Amino acid sequence: MKTMKKFLYVILAITVSFIFGFSYRDVSKANGLDAAAIAMQMAFNDLKQTVSESMSGSKTELQPIETYWNAFNYIDSNYFGKRIDASGKRLNPKEMTYNAIRGMLRSLGDRYTRFLTPDDFAKMQEENRGDFEGIGAELDTQYGRVFIRRPMKGSPAIKAGLLAGDIILKVDDHIIHGMDIDDVVKLIRGKGGTKVKLTIKRKNVEQPKEFVIVRGTIPFTIVESKIVDEPNKIGYIMLRQFNEKSDQQFDEALGDLESNGMKGLILDLRDNPGGLLDVAVEIGSRFIEKGDIVIIKQGEHSSPLEVNQKQHNHRRYPLAVLINGYSASASEILAGAIQDHKAGTIIGTDSFGKGLVQTIINLEDGSAVSITTAKYLTPSGRDVNKDKIHPDIVVEPAPIQPKQDKITDPDDIIIVDDNKNDVQLKAAINFLAERLGGSKTKTVQNNGKI
Repeated sequence: MKTMKKFLYVILAITVSFIFGFSYRDVSKANGLDAAAIAMQMAFNDLKQTVSESMSGSKTELQPIETYWNAFNYIDSNYFGKRIDASGKRLNPKEMTYNAIRGMLRSLGDRYTRFLTPDDFAKMQEENRGDFEGIGAELDTQYGRVFIRRPMKGSPAIKAGLLAGDIILKVDDHIIHGMDIDDVVKLIRGKGGTKVKLTIKRKNVEQPKEFVIVRGTIPFTIVESKIVDEPNKIGYIMLRQFNEKSDQQFDEALGDLESNGMKGLILDLRDNPGGLLDVAVEIGSRFIEKGDIVIIKQGEHSSPLEVNQKQHNHRRYPLAVLINGYSASASEILAGAIQDHKAGTIIGTDSFGKGLVQTIINLEDGSAVSITTAKYLTPSGRDVNKDKIHPDIVVEPAPIQPKQDKITDPDDIIIVDDNKNDVQLKAAINFLAERLGGSKTKTVQNNGKI
């Protein structure tokens, strides 16, 4: 009985190590997942040796990678039952290894440290690069149906004749009724030059119509700009995220607004989840004369990132910055720097509160791990991760109108005007109008469309 208990303790220790125990440094030294099969054939002898030593009373310190392979081999050889996960997906050696990495990262208790499958990592790279391969259309869902919210200018979707409000019935031969919108996006996206067939139901057209579209490389529209108050010449720039294209598009938008006589600027960072740290520094340098944009703290060491003087290629304007609870990371770096340097006025609601920096480490099969490696502070030393960015002027958003419960017309997809009741934007316009000595406005010019 004592011998059996020792054996069970060893198996338990191996299993715990399998779930929580090995490091990326060890994984990176392996010759890919295919090499695992060779290693596993040899690992069982190590396991038997470990059990033998345990039963004999000797103690062996297990190394993380050896522990994983030993446990994996024993499970692979002896597990009785179907190898499926909670969602019913069959588990192969690769998926089991991915789950082991996920378990190890979960043990750290940090929601920002995570594992990225090859597909997840490729999508992140697309977002950081600022383009993707697909048809170039924004999708939305309403009443359980996925539809074209907006085909992008100059995109394959526009060239094929897709219109806002078109309801997607099928992608190639896949009926999409009841599918999650993210799964529909995955079906439509694909390598540039390949074709995808969409079956579309269009309002006031009796029969569905098929569109064969050649996918292309689509630049993300990161920046949207316009004059929102013509009498007071108040410009507006919405920045969706911070990627490799953001600063260039931002610079072009500023130039366009200046050519239209802009006298004041609203920078909209609402719902901006962040992105690349260096891009936040570059854009912040356009509004701040000198000093720090952000302070990076790693252990006991702090490194300030200062204003890039080369970015001072535009005039300074009275500035209002819009934030909300989904303004995170690089958005908070930018808003915090503007607030600390008194370069503008922050309007809206508290930010998200993500003051941690992640480093992406590539693994050999195309997957990756995103690991928290540092935290950042605003120029005055505020810890955003603890206290968020608080607006100078608090303006709550208008209540969300309840969606229609019953469909009176099966074609009745409604393209919602997001800014029709945007009280935060109106507050920013009125704030700048007052500063500029102009008259306040009751409505957003140009219908508030972006």
